[in-house]
Amino acid sequence: MKSRLGKVKTVIRRYRRASQMAVLSLLILSPFVNLFRFDLPSMSLYLFGVRLWTKHVVVFFLLLVTVIYFIIAASLLFGRVFCGWVCPQNLFNEVTREWDRRFGRAGSILVSLLVGLFGGFVVWSYFSDGTVLLRQYLSGQVPVGPTAFIAAAGLFFTLAMAWWRTAICRVACPYGHLQSIITNAETMHLQVFNMPGTRDICATCGLCAEICHMGVDPRTPEQKNCVVCGDCLDACALVSQARGVPRVLNFTIGAGERAVALRERGRLLQNVRHLAPRLVLPLLLTTVLSGVSGYLLANRPLVDLVVAKDHRHVLAAGGPVSSGGVMAVSLINLADRADHFRLLVEGLPEGWAALERTTVDLGPGERALVRLLVNPTERQVGIHRFTVRVVGEQSGAEASFETVHVVY
Repeated sequence: MKSRLGKVKTVIRRYRRASQMAVLSLLILSPFVNLFRFDLPSMSLYLFGVRLWTKHVVVFFLLLVTVIYFIIAASLLFGRVFCGWVCPQNLFNEVTREWDRRFGRAGSILVSLLVGLFGGFVVWSYFSDGTVLLRQYLSGQVPVGPTAFIAAAGLFFTLAMAWWRTAICRVACPYGHLQSIITNAETMHLQVFNMPGTRDICATCGLCAEICHMGVDPRTPEQKNCVVCGDCLDACALVSQARGVPRVLNFTIGAGERAVALRERGRLLQNVRHLAPRLVLPLLLTTVLSGVSGYLLANRPLVDLVVAKDHRHVLAAGGPVSSGGVMAVSLINLADRADHFRLLVEGLPEGWAALERTTVDLGPGERALVRLLVNPTERQVGIHRFTVRVVGEQSGAEASFETVHVVY
């Protein structure tokens, strides 16, 4: 079996492995270069180097939905291409088998454990600053919480790589189950093509099924676990070349007699049209949501301002003070750097408003409460509308909050 599979020139696998390794490298580096990571201690999110806060959660939500719709569109057209060319689990499904052959079963488990622990450290770094934890380990400190998390995650990854492997993809992966719902007969699949005149040229050697790490026989219609890896095509090319016939196994788009191999690009576009009605909505939503997300990200608020009655001070005064003459001004710096803020009150007669302080220095994500006392110098019965405004000197961020003061 080894010599038989060893003869296959896995050309497609080389391109696929480059894609998988690029994605894996990106996932490892992302939390350390702030490309994407949560920071639970500060309740913030780093996205493309930009720091977002809980007030910006709608931006993250829209970007997440955009990615989901993009994956759905790709799945409708190409099947489980995400599994075969992007997902790290499928990468380790394959390389752990190579570890079994090269290091033996015990050695493969040991390598899986080491990789799993490193994976646990990377996952932890998505929720807290991994460089800080690394410096603690290098200085001899072993924090209990992070270490327990890394050990638990490492155990899970070890089980996934050394024992569960493709069972996760076939049984537990939610995307795998979603695949069976959103695809149909028009979606790209594997099919055996015969010579003109219905001559069956498949050698029925079974090499295509033997090389598949997902346990799929591409000669049969049951292909829900196919991850579009392409190994079976290279196996079929080896046998077909030796027999002097064209490769009979191909990825095709279209159902039944309309099925067209990917290499027949002219006819292929005709079959893609049959998928178009199902592709329009996810592609349209992907385009619209990505545009909206980009706009909101570029124009996100850099400061948050809220003005409310300070009931604690009103009650402490022993009686009503107009309609709440003591107010609390809440100010949050939503930028990714420290700033010096100026507070202004506009719209009230001169001398009515007194801020506890008119300037505030805040670091990223820091919040300040400033007391505002509204004390009419003369009795003017009615509703008096006014605005509290804040301006950041470093970032140029501005925010305003309109409220009212009632004099009885």
